[in-house]
Amino acid sequence: MAKQRDERGEKRVVWDGVIEGMPLFAKELIAGGVAGGFAKSAVAPLERIKILFQTRQAEYRSLGLIGSFTKIAKTEGTLGFFRGNGASVARIVPYAALHYMAYEEYRRWIIDGIPGVGKGPILDLVAGSFAGGTAVLFTYPLDLVRTKLAYQLGSWIPKVEYTRDCYW
Repeated sequence: MAKQRDERGEKRVVWDGVIEGMPLFAKELIAGGVAGGFAKSAVAPLERIKILFQTRQAEYRSLGLIGSFTKIAKTEGTLGFFRGNGASVARIVPYAALHYMAYEEYRRWIIDGIPGVGKGPILDLVAGSFAGGTAVLFTYPLDLVRTKLAYQLGSWIPKVEYTRDCYW
């Protein structure tokens, strides 16, 4: 990364070589985290409705999907669809980053460490299982925070103590 001046004389940051110079595990962490964050944000409105269906007796369940979307839009506005999404993204980015990187690392370790193991579904199953366990171990408390934030109705005040309570 270097700062250079463009044809108009304005400073700009040049990222040439930054990604190429990173270790492979760092590239895998970034790729997994970015993909996970975008994917989770894309489905955030459906996740919010799902959590409300699961946790509210009849208030949302009786409305159905379209009715629930309409009620949230009227009572909470567009941001209401993304309540809890910040915590969800905060959970999924490290989860997806760790899962993707760990999968690739475990896969390489198994291939390098066990001669003649070959490539196939058993290798993928073992590497994926270990990677999933590793990612969940470190990110599970964030999932609880996400659920608590999405569950709350009414005021749009994030509860910082949820995060603290889930870890301590």
